[in-house]
Amino acid sequence: MSFETYQALQNEIRSFLWDREDIAAKIPSFISLAEAEMRRLIRTRESTAMRPFSLGGEIASIPCGAGTIKAVRINSGSSTKDLDYIPPEEYSSLSHDLSGSPRFYTIQNEQLYFHPAGPSQGEIVFVEAFEPLSNVCRSNWLLKKHPDVYLCGALKWGKAWLIDSDWDWSGPFYAAIEAANADNPRVQTNTSLRADEVTRMSRNAGGYNILTDGGGGYGYIEPPTRNVPVENSSNMAADFLDLYESVIN
Repeated sequence: MSFETYQALQNEIRSFLWDREDIAAKIPSFISLAEAEMRRLIRTRESTAMRPFSLGGEIASIPCGAGTIKAVRINSGSSTKDLDYIPPEEYSSLSHDLSGSPRFYTIQNEQLYFHPAGPSQGEIVFVEAFEPLSNVCRSNWLLKKHPDVYLCGALKWGKAWLIDSDWDWSGPFYAAIEAANADNPRVQTNTSLRADEVTRMSRNAGGYNILTDGGGGYGYIEPPTRNVPVENSSNMAADFLDLYESVIN
């Protein structure tokens, strides 16, 4: 049975819940609860959106309906340049006397702040929340492409309301979300970063942290070093073996 509309989805949910009269009024709540959880978990190609922006100073507005900001890019000639995100507390410590093309951005009070501040144009890549179903919005891309996500999610809450443990819909619901996220993955790459490449970047850039650096070594914290004399290495190995044997014995 096809259920690509809000009413058809409600009818399908009701049929799974023994078509009880007292269930009908609760089904919209089950769907809304499922949507709240889906909004936090769904990350498919269709949920990614782009919006252009023009920057006249330091601040730009975040697009209406935007969720997680994935990237902020500035036009640079015929190409675009990704800006590096920094936390608000680090942004406030930067010198604001500089001007020119922005290099960094942060998010405060539902707005984007750029540094340095200067006239620029670019685009914001973000996760766009899907339109919730209602009597006005009778369908959306998520229901059309992944109806099992809606059905299993609503049934999960319906069974909880009925205090029915005969069938747990949590497993099928999360499995359906995982399958939806794996369908047409957003990022595909065959590039790998070898350890010797990281070492080379460290030498060239004066320090590279693969976990935190977006390029250029910004925010890199030099790890503490500990020099162990070569002649003591055999003693350390012997001590370790003695400790190991004392534990297992």
